[in-house]
Amino acid sequence: MNQNFQDYDGIAQIVDSEADQMDQERGAAELIARAAENGDVGAPFEDAALETLRACKEQNVAGWQRLRERLKKAGVGVTELDKHLHHGNGATAAGDDETVADKLISMARSCCTFVHDAQREPYAVFEATGARQVYCVTSAGYSDFLSHSYYKEHDRAPTESSLKVALATLRGQAQFDGETCEVFTRIAKTSTGYWLDLCNDAWQCVQITATGWVVTMGERAPLFTRSASMRPLPMPVAGGSLNALWPLVNIPESDRLLILSWLLECLRTDTPHVVLELIGEQGSIKSTTQKNLRRLIDPNQADLRSAPKSVEDVWIAARNSHLVSLENLSHLQPQYQDALCVLATGGGYSARTLYTNAEETIIELRKPIVLNGISVIVTAQDLLDRCLHIDLPTVKNRELAGDVESRFETAQPKLLGALLDLFVKVLAKLPSIEIAPEKRPRMADFAALGEAVFRVSGKDDGDFLKRYNTMRKDGVHRTIDSSSVGAALLGYLHEVPTGWDGTLSDLLSRLEHFRPHGETWPRSAKGLGDALRRLAPALRMIGFECKSEAKTGGSIRWLIFSSEKRFKQSPASPACPAQSADIDQKARHAGHAGHGFEVFQPEETESADTEMF
Repeated sequence: MNQNFQDYDGIAQIVDSEADQMDQERGAAELIARAAENGDVGAPFEDAALETLRACKEQNVAGWQRLRERLKKAGVGVTELDKHLHHGNGATAAGDDETVADKLISMARSCCTFVHDAQREPYAVFEATGARQVYCVTSAGYSDFLSHSYYKEHDRAPTESSLKVALATLRGQAQFDGETCEVFTRIAKTSTGYWLDLCNDAWQCVQITATGWVVTMGERAPLFTRSASMRPLPMPVAGGSLNALWPLVNIPESDRLLILSWLLECLRTDTPHVVLELIGEQGSIKSTTQKNLRRLIDPNQADLRSAPKSVEDVWIAARNSHLVSLENLSHLQPQYQDALCVLATGGGYSARTLYTNAEETIIELRKPIVLNGISVIVTAQDLLDRCLHIDLPTVKNRELAGDVESRFETAQPKLLGALLDLFVKVLAKLPSIEIAPEKRPRMADFAALGEAVFRVSGKDDGDFLKRYNTMRKDGVHRTIDSSSVGAALLGYLHEVPTGWDGTLSDLLSRLEHFRPHGETWPRSAKGLGDALRRLAPALRMIGFECKSEAKTGGSIRWLIFSSEKRFKQSPASPACPAQSADIDQKARHAGHAGHGFEVFQPEETESADTEMF
């Protein structure tokens, strides 16, 4: 018992000693506060004062907050004081940032593999939530992953500056030390087949070959990355039928196999893509049709987007998704049509790198495109050659939007499975498809795929080409009609079916009589020549050759003549074809006025030197 009383006495002495110490520290803190209030705002930063204030903060949080408010009112820089109290030993915030950055880099290196693609874009590959994930090092997604991982490990968030330093270091490691790898968005082609990223939380994808398709993940799959706007596809279900698609989209029965061909073309990365143009009057559910077609391949946060504000916006949108989808277009300026043309068949776009004067950023892409509008959108000849034009009929029996949405979501897994089943059959049939070189259209890869789709669907050989060529020829008339020069030239050729042999200046004056009212018009012979060069392929499709001849007599002469009935040119022939004595009389009186604008049939009339493809 005596021993116990002695123990209590010892404890009491320790408590009294600690109480005395706390009283002393409170007294010292009070002196520091008074010194600051008397004008000495540097007093709290003395070494002894920092030790006292640090002890006060640890032992009595409430008291410290009251003291801190007094110091603040006295004019002391409490933010700077907090830094000194937190870091201690003279350490600075910059030093702490450097330490956090080192920890972030070390943590990232321990769990990530860093690679870069052919354009030296840096990527991090790591395992998380039981799946292999791929993020661009400069993306917000990877920054969030790194910040969250640091918080889980250290129970505090990294500062913005330390995170920035770490990401810059990791970007350099990926670009200079990492391996060069192919990184894909949504679809891929490797030596083991085609791949479709489902973009789900498990990071699963579908492998498609000529023998079947299978859902897989992990090391067997190629590296897929995702943007924040991409949305998941459902798990495909085998055994469905694509007949369930047609009540959900407004596609004419005669064009349905063409649409299926376009959807399958969207699943290929190794071929140029065809631009799908959906045209219909108000009430033809163009937007619903376009949205549901896209959601079978590449669902997005914004499945439909309005007209881009700049050409750069087109490329940025394409970079962050697989399929470019623009709706309610009334007109596309030539520069936008040129950009879509390059994007569909593959090309690059260059822009100045942000915050630099000399460096440039190059985006190199090849993407499928779908457009819709009330009036015809594609008028440029280059884009027309890459276009699949579908006219949508007016809908008589309407459904509630919510009902259509519900039915699509229910049918989507089986529709995706049926589309993959068709792709498997087409891949098996494709090696046997042969199209004679002289009959191949410009989009020859799409033509071969479409022919395979038609054949596995029970159609005869050549049915796809007939349908596709008819559609392209119809588009030629739209292209010519949309051009003021084209419309005027057709009017002139209707009256002078033997064509033109003369200078552009003379032709420009003759076309003035046929110029459409209110339309833009070339101001010079050079402008007319530029317009004719653009129209030449379209004119050839309807039976007229349009080309310049070698300069004679100080001027360049142009020839516009019927491909079916050629006439001979004389260097001395007058500007007006009707007055030329050297024009073949048979060609002059062949009676072209009645059929001069019929669609030209290449397989019957074209020779090798008039082949347009």
